[in-house]
Order: sequence, then structure tokens, then C-alpha cells
Amino acid sequence: MSKLKLYTLGYTLFQNGNMIDIEKMLNTLKDFKVSHLVDVRSVPYSKQFPQCNADNLKLASKHFSISYGHMPELGAKASPMQDVFSKASDIFFEDIFPISKSNRPEKTELFDYEEIVDFQKFRNDEYFSEGIKRIEKAYENEYTVALMCSEKRPVDCHRFFFVSQKIEEKFGDWIEVLHITKNKNGEIETVSNENINTELSEVIFNKTEIKKLDVLNSSMFESAKIENYFGNTLQDKKNDFCDRYWNLLHGWKLNKNNNNFNEYD
Repeated sequence: MSKLKLYTLGYTLFQNGNMIDIEKMLNTLKDFKVSHLVDVRSVPYSKQFPQCNADNLKLASKHFSISYGHMPELGAKASPMQDVFSKASDIFFEDIFPISKSNRPEKTELFDYEEIVDFQKFRNDEYFSEGIKRIEKAYENEYTVALMCSEKRPVDCHRFFFVSQKIEEKFGDWIEVLHITKNKNGEIETVSNENINTELSEVIFNKTEIKKLDVLNSSMFESAKIENYFGNTLQDKKNDFCDRYWNLLHGWKLNKNNNNFNEYD
């Protein structure tokens, strides 16, 4: 039995100069037989691209017989009141701190004692889980959904590292997530979570600072550091390692003075 397809996309994939080609985006979704466009931005508005504001997208989608809706449950903003933060050193087990400010969303260094959004906790947050249940119900009703955010590359967006990972964890035996992207020739294609995880693993394990950690090799006295990570296979453990490392680069710091600091979308 073939799996049902769930798609994701970032609207900047369809940027043409200072505008987003909404017609091309929606035609692409029609090509993939998408029935429902789900906006997973925390706030469904854009100063840079106002044609991607919720009201405009809802109206435009109607002309393509696609239903548009906003699901803030699947947005990336985290409130300080949510139990989704952890010390950086509890997320990633190796000593590579501080993380350079050039690699951080707030453009400040990250130290091991600072608290940031924890990907694992966020994926299991109660409010976030409500959104995942709504996706499950949509597929029980035989809808075909596309999750939309702003980022062109899924690997840089919470629709990959939060939403799609959780969907495949829970429903991977009957739902497959495919991310709409473009190949080197500018042609529309889709890539799977497995594709992205494999590519991400290759990139991360070839980074100079990761090579220095030598996590894959054992010694006479110690097992390989990769064994401290979670999974049934070596690739699973490498995926967990990469997820935690990526968390250090994308997890926003806890800021008790600002409820809207987490700006993934």
C-alpha cells in the first residue's frame, strides 16, 4: 500500500524580484494535487511580501480550488512559559562551546550554560501536539496538505526540523513528507526527510569543528562518542547527533522579557 503524501514549501522559493509569484506557487500545489494549504508561520503576515499575508493567500487559493488555513499550533514561536527550553550542554553532549555568534539566530555567542529552545521538547509540547493531531485528522478525511512557511530551504526551517520530523515519527508508516524545492536547473522537485537528514549528516560530519571531536572512532579504552546518542542504527545515532548540533545553531535563547523572540518564520 502506497503512503499518502504531505508536502511542505517555503513561499520564497517562488520569489521573482521583489514579489512572490503566488500563481506559480498555487499552480505547483495543484500539480501535486494539494487540497489544503496550511500556513505554519506563527504570525501569518509578511512586511516584505504582503501578498503572502493570510487574507491575500486565502483569496488567491480559492481561485485554484485550494482551501487555505492558518495553524498557529505548528508555528515556531516559543513562550518563556512553555516547558521547551534546556541548557545547551544538555542538548549537545560535546564541548564545542561557545557557538560563534555568526552561527546563531540572535547573532550572540551561545555558552553551554544558556537555555535555548530544545527541539525534542518542542516536538512533544502539548500545544504543538494539538496541531499534529489536526494534521492526522485531515489525512483521515483524505485531504492532501501542504505546509507553508517562508524559508526557501526546508533544512533551515521549522517545517522540517519540528513539524515534518514529528509527523513521520508518529505517522511514518502511512504518511510520507515531501519538501518542494528546486534542483540546480531551477526545476521543481521534491526531497524526503531521509534525503535531507543524509545530506545534513554529510555536511555536519565534514565540518572542521566536528572532525576534531572524532565522534565516530573508538579507542582502546573508550567506545566511540557517537554511542552516547540515540537510535537503533549508526545512521539513527548520526541523525540524532546532527539534530542536536543543528539545535545549537537554530534554537533561540530563553528571553523572559520577550514572548515573541523566536523568529524562525
